[in-house]
Amino acid sequence: MAETVIFEGSIIRVITKLSPSGKKLEIATRPPGTRIILHNLNTNQILLNQEIRLDIGADYRLPGGKVRDTNHEWDLIKDSSDLDDQIITAGAKESREECGYELTNPKLFTVSTSGGPTVYWDLYYIVATQFVDLGHLSLEADEKIVPTWYPVEEVKKMCLEGKIREGRSVAAILQYLHSVKQI
Repeated sequence: MAETVIFEGSIIRVITKLSPSGKKLEIATRPPGTRIILHNLNTNQILLNQEIRLDIGADYRLPGGKVRDTNHEWDLIKDSSDLDDQIITAGAKESREECGYELTNPKLFTVSTSGGPTVYWDLYYIVATQFVDLGHLSLEADEKIVPTWYPVEEVKKMCLEGKIREGRSVAAILQYLHSVKQI
């Protein structure tokens, strides 16, 4: 089935293609993102960003960002043999910029697919339990981010009470906590 790009923005690409029955399908794609679960094992705390975002207002979020800034840049690496390393490198960059931590043992934990056939936006979750505090953030002019450590019990409560609104991150946090026998 041939695909036709009908829109290409800086982040969103919309393509059309025909289904086997001849139905015209529209699919939106955007470059995948990363989210970092920083877990301080000594204090049993997880780092969350308190962000004020232009699109949704105030929110609690895991640090993260795009693996690549555009679909074109993503297309260039998505089939590379070292893709996992490139994803981890992108996540580590976001950690340095958004929360001021250099990750020393990042590991790819899970990927959350968009879950639907019309919008493709995967999120790669990275876990780090060892990191170095760089002592400063490197935020972009329009980023308003305050990284804060929360006890695991409080993070679980925030997940279950809807204070962390990105549902895929809630699921990944709870899966991670289950994997380390905290749930």
